[in-house]
Amino acid sequence: MMDILKLEAFVAVAEEESFGGAAARIGVAQSTVSSRIKELESHLGQRLFTRTSRQVRLSPAGEAALPRARAALAALDGVRQAVDDVAGIRRGRVRLGLVSGADIPELGEILAAFATEFPGIELVITSASSFDLEQAVSDGTLDIAVVVRTGRTPLRWKELLRDPLTVVGLTAATATVPVTDLRARPLVVLDAGAGSRTALESAARRAGVRLEIAVQVSTPGMAWDLHSRGMGLLVVPRSLAPNGGTVVVDAEGAETAVRVGLISHPDVRTSATELLLERLAALMSPTTA
Repeated sequence: MMDILKLEAFVAVAEEESFGGAAARIGVAQSTVSSRIKELESHLGQRLFTRTSRQVRLSPAGEAALPRARAALAALDGVRQAVDDVAGIRRGRVRLGLVSGADIPELGEILAAFATEFPGIELVITSASSFDLEQAVSDGTLDIAVVVRTGRTPLRWKELLRDPLTVVGLTAATATVPVTDLRARPLVVLDAGAGSRTALESAARRAGVRLEIAVQVSTPGMAWDLHSRGMGLLVVPRSLAPNGGTVVVDAEGAETAVRVGLISHPDVRTSATELLLERLAALMSPTTA
């Protein structure tokens, strides 16, 4: 028989890559997890995992089953939350991903207020590159992610802000600098998968110039340190240049910026996820995607 407890154990083992880790996550004994997996495999007639003394990996059948198991659990959770909504109860779990290197000052305040208003909803927050976060939302590992958008996406998208790129270290005190003026200048670029380099080099290509990226780093502290040691001009989003910088403009004079926004799966939704999306949408700028 296939039931929610067996599916929950299967997804936990797949994500933790460990029977012990799965047991700790769902709060049961490891033997219980093993028993549930064996019963599920017996019901399906296929091995879902390959096991060694050190590793637990999904089998081909397990790889095929995992996205559907996640969707089934999300659907069941949606049924429970729909009933809770009628009763005025708010509970559940939302897995939120945050892109590394992006800085949204209001985000911490909103998440804290959300946790206070809905103590029955657990927030699980992780950080990664935009590419990895989009993959995680697509396969159901995450519910929502704050990412930098650099192209089209089949996921739901809500833009929060556009963060202009600024150059720190120019001698001339001007409000803007054409991307063409950065040609042949060594640049220290803060990226961490947050799209800064992509946005900068896209503007340069449109202007017909090639930039000299001396170094790309993943943390603001390292970026500022290398800039201070003469490695090159520092290029960071304006939100990470507290003392100001010169905004980069493209060949048409428009600001070069990274687009920060929310992605969520168009088909897998729960009440808890929609609640958090509503709160995060309060960050949206007047500009829409």
